Amino acid sequence: MSSAIGVIGLLLAIACLIVLSYKGINAFVASMIASIIVIVTNMLPSGESFWAPFTGSYASSMMSFVGSYFLLFGLAAAYGEFMKVSGSAESVAATLFKLFGVRWAPLACLLVTLLMAMGGISAFVIVFAVYPVAAPLFRKANITKELMPGIFLCASVTLCLCLPGNPTSTNALLTREQYGLGVNAYSAPVMGIIACIVGVVLAGVYITWQAKRQTARGNGYVVSGTDSLEEADKNLPPFWSSILPLVVVIVMMFCLKGIMGTVDCINTSLCVAMILVVLFNPKVFFGSQKVSSVVKTFTNGFWSSFTALFLTAGVMGFAGVVQAAPGFQYFVDFANSLSTTFNPYISASVAVNVVAGITGTALGGLQIFADTLLPNYINLGINPEAFHRLLTIACCGLDTLPHCATFITMCSVCGVTVKGSYKHVFPMTVVMPILLTILCICLISVGII
Repeated sequence: MSSAIGVIGLLLAIACLIVLSYKGINAFVASMIASIIVIVTNMLPSGESFWAPFTGSYASSMMSFVGSYFLLFGLAAAYGEFMKVSGSAESVAATLFKLFGVRWAPLACLLVTLLMAMGGISAFVIVFAVYPVAAPLFRKANITKELMPGIFLCASVTLCLCLPGNPTSTNALLTREQYGLGVNAYSAPVMGIIACIVGVVLAGVYITWQAKRQTARGNGYVVSGTDSLEEADKNLPPFWSSILPLVVVIVMMFCLKGIMGTVDCINTSLCVAMILVVLFNPKVFFGSQKVSSVVKTFTNGFWSSFTALFLTAGVMGFAGVVQAAPGFQYFVDFANSLSTTFNPYISASVAVNVVAGITGTALGGLQIFADTLLPNYINLGINPEAFHRLLTIACCGLDTLPHCATFITMCSVCGVTVKGSYKHVFPMTVVMPILLTILCICLISVGII
């Protein structure tokens, strides 16, 4: 009886978090309310005190995330602020607008985001780097910002994970020797490239159609958050000096990845890029006609990241409480039972999605799958390379429900509501990964790997 109450409590807590987030309730507050439901239905019946999970699982998961990402969030936001204040972001956007035109502006944003993600920028922080470029691009085309979170998530997670060699933690997870698959980050290249191409086409068609449709309905660009109104006579820096910091971030990520850790690579690249922005635009930051000082620009940018950081950390705290709840083991056992019931590729895809959906994170879902369920599949005659690429794509399906921490971060940075943007996020980051997973299973069945 107690186990049934625990399972129901987990489902109610996740539903509560989703509903509250969808209705615009602060994500930090919503995560605490949802955690209370888990505690009352799971921890209290097992004899644990009410406050222990808050000071234990919730606090440790939240602070672990803050400790790991506060510098990454801050430097990424500061870099975005330098790009915005210097006019570099708008210069890049103006050039892309001329190149792609009004109709293809969202596609330009999708491709730029994918390029940045393949350069090694984490999905958690990529929005800080791409948003300053996307905002003026969408403003010129009068396209609603509600499309942005879907575009950023689709490109930096779904499409990026399809490509062999992508520099994400998710792609690297199953390559660890401890899991025994014997694969590397470039596994199943043909299948992955096909899936990415199909994904780009599907995403391109959707965002182009929706951009035109929403504008025709009168739902165009709305200035919000840190946006600035466009100045007609603004003297923008040249394109080459504006795009170079973006290129440097990508190139340095590739060059440094064998020398230092991923987070250190990103931090170093962002610092060098900020220095370049200052050097290329001295009149903006120095002299009698300066727009803003270097210290003020850095401070404004760094500080602006804290809201998104703690909103996300609250959701990660909730995920910690969920994983510590006795009822969570039921979902793990359910996923485990699928391995002996269905085709291993199908059952693994379903299992990893179930766990990712409960925790609200693709990496967390894949990690739990690898630690608890993967041994069951090793001896089932699977193709290791195909299995690796399939699970890397499959895990980013149900993870992007409205309680997804990365999604909440992107909504905060873009200045849009969860309700307004999720209608685009769902088809691009939930439906599409599931369709691409089905495509990959079909490709595996005919030997295209």
